[in-house]
Amino acid sequence: MARTNGGIIGKRNITSKGGNTQTVKTSSGNVCTQAGTRVIQTLLVAGGAGGGRTHAGGGGAGGLRVVEVPVCGSTAVPVVVGGGGAGGTSPCGAPADNPGASGSVSSVTGNDSTTVSAAGGGGGGGGNAAGVAGGSGGGSSPAPGQAAGNTPPVSPPQGNPGGHSCGTTVTSGGGGGADGAGATSTTLGTGGAGGSGRNVSPTFPGTPNSGVYAGGGGAGAGHNYNGSCGVAGSGGTGGGAAGGNASGGTGSSGSANTGGGGGGGGYNHSPVTRGSGGAGGSGIVVVKEINKASGVWNLKTQMRILQQGTWPT
Repeated sequence: MARTNGGIIGKRNITSKGGNTQTVKTSSGNVCTQAGTRVIQTLLVAGGAGGGRTHAGGGGAGGLRVVEVPVCGSTAVPVVVGGGGAGGTSPCGAPADNPGASGSVSSVTGNDSTTVSAAGGGGGGGGNAAGVAGGSGGGSSPAPGQAAGNTPPVSPPQGNPGGHSCGTTVTSGGGGGADGAGATSTTLGTGGAGGSGRNVSPTFPGTPNSGVYAGGGGAGAGHNYNGSCGVAGSGGTGGGAAGGNASGGTGSSGSANTGGGGGGGGYNHSPVTRGSGGAGGSGIVVVKEINKASGVWNLKTQMRILQQGTWPT
């Protein structure tokens, strides 16, 4: 609603005096804001995805977003922290090569009941399965022509695609991360590395894990392809996990409260040993009650508030 400010007509004045107080949430619940807080700056990291089974793609990292949300002072702000997805397995001993499960959404709800969310990571492809789309995409399986997750990227952007398989060289792709795509290996039996996570510490100082979140999971390795022993892909910075080894090892799990993707399972061709995927890491939400002034202010009002020392910096 417009009103007059010293002869100037503009938007209604809004000040937020939250003192840049930060609250870190590693599980779902409410954040109670201070009386003078009207705007929060929120880091949303969703749950990372699980890696797939059998020389499989790495799990995609949970989506990462930084958003401003209007709130009312002295009010409980609902926050949801997404869980990580399970790694791909073989139910009841069946030979199926399942992709990893996608991670869960993280969200925050403002005073107008609008919910802003980050998407869970996309599961890593298993066996002959493609990578799944999500906040960041899962890496593809080694089957030629299988697509990686997030090709094209999801909207709004909050991560990167997973890596592809590479023709007939029997490789698997790493899961995408917040700041980098999952890698595609060109070496026989080798898994691609997970994409790198993002360092948010300049905006949210002092946060856990040195402020680096949403790294992609590394892809699993394969063994005895034409006598070749592959190497598993490493996890991306920000909680991404390494893939399983070429003896059919299980992929490692993404780090808790980072949104990191799980590693893809490894595979040994002879004797046949199929590794399950690692689970994705749970997400995290950071709420920062910011200092902010918006709208149109006349010079007299600005001078008075500056003299009082209460104008937001």
